[in-house]
Order: sequence, then structure tokens, then C-alpha cells
Amino acid sequence: MVYAGYSPGGNSRMPDALTPLQEALRSLPLEQAMDALTLILKLTRNIVQNPTETKFRKINLANEKIKIAVGDVPNAVALMQQMGWVYEEGSLVLPASVRLAHEVHVVGIIDAQDHYKTLGRKEHVSQMRAAKTQQAVTVC
Repeated sequence: MVYAGYSPGGNSRMPDALTPLQEALRSLPLEQAMDALTLILKLTRNIVQNPTETKFRKINLANEKIKIAVGDVPNAVALMQQMGWVYEEGSLVLPASVRLAHEVHVVGIIDAQDHYKTLGRKEHVSQMRAAKTQQAVTVC
């Protein structure tokens, strides 16, 4: 077979470059990512469904649930800032000029959750293989 110089087609397995938001969504620690993304998804959906509701545009980082799922998770506040949130006196505020879009933000978070689920499965498989290898070495 001869190479004709064609570029990869639409069904190519070459991944597209990640956007800054996608990179931020994938920068969370594996152990804490799903809890953080679940809460961030809920907050984002509230804003997408009610864009003018002011109560959804401010997050108190001192709130225990928010603190555990976002404030204490490395890169989670930076992720929120990447989405347009601004840090103000112990809170994150989404300015009125910022509009979160379902197609970008909600879908992006869901994609990131799928990414972390896949990483979790791969990590589990590698741990199982390592345990089997360790058992085989111990038996011999």
C-alpha cells in the first residue's frame, strides 16, 4: 500500500488540543475530582438555568460543603476563575457581564467527569496488575 499524503480524516484518533478550560478541568487531583466536579456542575447548571439570579452568582468559600469540595481541592478555585469567577473577600463572585454557556461549561464539566472516570478505571486496573505481579513474585 502506498501513502498518498492525505491528512487525517474526521474519524482520526488524533486528539484535538485542549482549551484552557479543558486543561483546568483536568488539573484536579484524581481522588477529589469527582466530588469537586459534581458540585461545580450543580453551581454551573444553576447559573445557566437562571442567569440573572444574583444568589447563584456568589459562592461563600467558608461554607463547609463548598470548602471541602472546592476550597480545599488543589486547582479547583483556579478552575472556577478560569470559568470567569472572581475572588472577593472569601467568596467567589461571577460578574454580571460573564455568561456561562451550557455547550461550553456544562458539557465541558461532564466531559471532564468522563475523563476522570476513565482515569479511575485505568488506575484500578494498574493497581490490580501490580498486586497480581506482587503475588506472583511472592509465590515464586
